[in-house]
Amino acid sequence: MNSLSIRTTVELWEGLLEGLYPLVSPETDSTEINQYGGCKRHGLLSVYPTNLCLKCKFNKGIDVALNKTLFLLLILAAISPQPSFAQTASNMSNLVVAATKTHLPKQKILIPVTILDAEDIALSGANNLSEILRFIAGINVTANGGPGQIASIFMQGSNSNHTLILVNGIKINDSATGVAAIQNIHPDLIEKIEIIKAPRTSLYGSNAVGGVINVITKQPTKPGYEIGYKTGSDSTHILNFISGFHSSEIQGGIQFHKYKTDGFPARTESKVASGHENDSINAFLNFDHNNWSLVTNLWQSSGTTEYLDFFLSPVSQDFNNTTGSLDINTIVSNQWVSNLNFGFSRDDIKQNDITDFNDSKKFFIEWQNTIHANDNHQIVAGIFLENEKFNASNYGLDIFTDTNSKALYIEDIINQGKHQLLTAARISNKEGIDDKLTWNIEYGFIVNPSMRLLLNAGRATRNPSSFDLYGFGGNTELTPEISKNIGVGITMSPSDKLSIELSAFNNEITDLITFNYDDFKLYNIEQARIKGIEGRIEYFVNDWNIYLDATLQNPKNITNKKVLLRRSKKTASLGFRRSFGALDFNLNLLFSDSRMDFGGVRLEDYVLCNLTLQYNLNERWLIRATINNVTDETYMLANNYNTAQRQSYLGFVYQPTR
Repeated sequence: MNSLSIRTTVELWEGLLEGLYPLVSPETDSTEINQYGGCKRHGLLSVYPTNLCLKCKFNKGIDVALNKTLFLLLILAAISPQPSFAQTASNMSNLVVAATKTHLPKQKILIPVTILDAEDIALSGANNLSEILRFIAGINVTANGGPGQIASIFMQGSNSNHTLILVNGIKINDSATGVAAIQNIHPDLIEKIEIIKAPRTSLYGSNAVGGVINVITKQPTKPGYEIGYKTGSDSTHILNFISGFHSSEIQGGIQFHKYKTDGFPARTESKVASGHENDSINAFLNFDHNNWSLVTNLWQSSGTTEYLDFFLSPVSQDFNNTTGSLDINTIVSNQWVSNLNFGFSRDDIKQNDITDFNDSKKFFIEWQNTIHANDNHQIVAGIFLENEKFNASNYGLDIFTDTNSKALYIEDIINQGKHQLLTAARISNKEGIDDKLTWNIEYGFIVNPSMRLLLNAGRATRNPSSFDLYGFGGNTELTPEISKNIGVGITMSPSDKLSIELSAFNNEITDLITFNYDDFKLYNIEQARIKGIEGRIEYFVNDWNIYLDATLQNPKNITNKKVLLRRSKKTASLGFRRSFGALDFNLNLLFSDSRMDFGGVRLEDYVLCNLTLQYNLNERWLIRATINNVTDETYMLANNYNTAQRQSYLGFVYQPTR
């Protein structure tokens, strides 16, 4: 490493560490004083003679440090040499990956991770993302009815707004509630799913308390096109077209997808079916040239979902979920790779029978820098700037917010002999929020080439949503929910045909935001503790791929001594897959224990069986048949809401250039 690189690394660290100390001069800022002589925002006594409370001073220090570090990075990018050396731009396009925000093999990840590839997704036979995720250990899924109805994810027993959902690395959790519209992501658009089952607020900010799910959309790298069609139960029709092109420096592609179904009655008290239409576009365009590249992505799903209102009257809403980004990747030096990302996301819902609507818009700039100190030491540092606008009208209550936020994060990854270590921290500064420092520490010990021991701990947060702050019962004095998590694990591969992963977790969440029914207002008044064990065994024998996922957990509300709602204590899934020449066979079984719901209602346990058969007629034609809920099990994921009975689908895929 030359002297410029050394100075660059030192100066970058100094700029980052400055954020940990108050940097405000007494002449520049002052605390807004309340009637008791304390800080109006934080309730603390002002510090004489600066007239600044400690938290105001600290937050302003963060603000100054963020600006200084951003300015430093701009200067460094401008003056640094631009060497040319052998590294493909496709490597840089993979810099942002859910576990560490860098492209690392699973063997170097120190927390429980599940990866689903294109084959897993296609052979699942699923028509929405939640139907895939419910077979994964540590995940409970609920849905308020059928296709397009609200679906929620509970990862490792945490709340539904404690799981951060990404599409191509972009957050899609809405501003209204902090929940993502996973019901509008169709599996036909997905190339890969990364499931990170540990807190990641230190890298991504709010909501990544239970974990992170990164949905990576399809990007065909070969020229040509593909056409698919699927039809089946509830008058379901799915049409899919995808095409790509490729040259020495430019790669691109576009996908059009149409999903229409009559659905089934969402509520147990009604026989009125709730239909769903979803038109999706997925597009990308990449330009690679020597030591830099441009990477663009666009995903949009829009359509109409029918549902039943409180009085069981049929109504409908239009939705629009969109993400887009432009990444500029640059190899600055032999040790430094820079990624400048401009992006946006939108979650828009408009009611068709009344004037109510929710519209979340987020625009962000993120500058991430990866410094390879040596082959065993990597530093990731970044700045995240975001503008968030939320506009809503619900039952006569109008809400409009326009907030800015800044964050500075740093991650240090060391692999030395048998030892693996990751440390990460994030300092956030969002307008109107009493931000908290978040962090992760993870350690791995390689016992032998086939066994690793893992230990992880972290602090994560979930900021109050716009409805928490300004909706019915809202409270502008709310503070972030805080999670403290610790986990241990072991991974074993006794042979190339057998792999075993076991982990235990303990997640304590304080300052949970809950209604106080004395004044019907929200407060930070509850606590929860979720303890659990989960594991996965995968075995290849006689051309069979067999897996077993299982979770045993105790999701408990410490405040009222009750089990957290809609979360089962025991789940297990079993899968069998095999190819018989041109025929692919896939069978998935799921067992879920009983769960408690609102009003003291117990939802009974259930067993699901899904079967998919795929036959390759030739190099161009493929036929796929699916039967979901083979045994026609009757069960509920939410009280008084139906789930699908036995359903069957038949489809084909035609790809002339396959």
